[in-house]
Amino acid sequence: MRSPLRNFKRARAAFTLVEVAVSILIVGIALTLVLQSLNTSKLRAKQTQNLKLARELGTLTMGRVSAGLYREDLDAYYTGTYSEEGYPEFSFEIALGDSSFPEAEEFEEGARFDSWYEDDLDEDEEDEEAEEPYEKVRVRVSFPVLSEYTNQLELERWIPWDQVYGEDEEDGPDGGAG
Repeated sequence: MRSPLRNFKRARAAFTLVEVAVSILIVGIALTLVLQSLNTSKLRAKQTQNLKLARELGTLTMGRVSAGLYREDLDAYYTGTYSEEGYPEFSFEIALGDSSFPEAEEFEEGARFDSWYEDDLDEDEEDEEAEEPYEKVRVRVSFPVLSEYTNQLELERWIPWDQVYGEDEEDGPDGGAG
């Protein structure tokens, strides 16, 4: 005959239902936290990718304004998309001078603002270039909204007047009245 003490030791060697339930609960909570952090990481990576692409597309648009590709269409405000470049979900707005973008007078709090300037003038050319008028050109690139992150990037640059609007007809090709 077996002693009751021996049966008690044998029964104690297995897990109880409560212990299994607590273990499953702890693993479930840990797994939930890991999945949430993974999702947050994916969102941040996508947001970073969108911001980088928005900066590249905004720089492309600034270059197009400098090259005079928007001269006929460019007023104080102009909009477009990057569908031709393969990014239909990205769009842009161009504001010249002191004009503002229609939606907001001030740049939204928490949104990205990127002001850049390339100083590639020679010292001899600096005095000549300083006398030319410049136009402030701002480009706002919008992209899909991800969670609570901002979906706009704004670039600003001073570009010589004749690059934005073309040469005045009065100046003519020989520099005199045309």
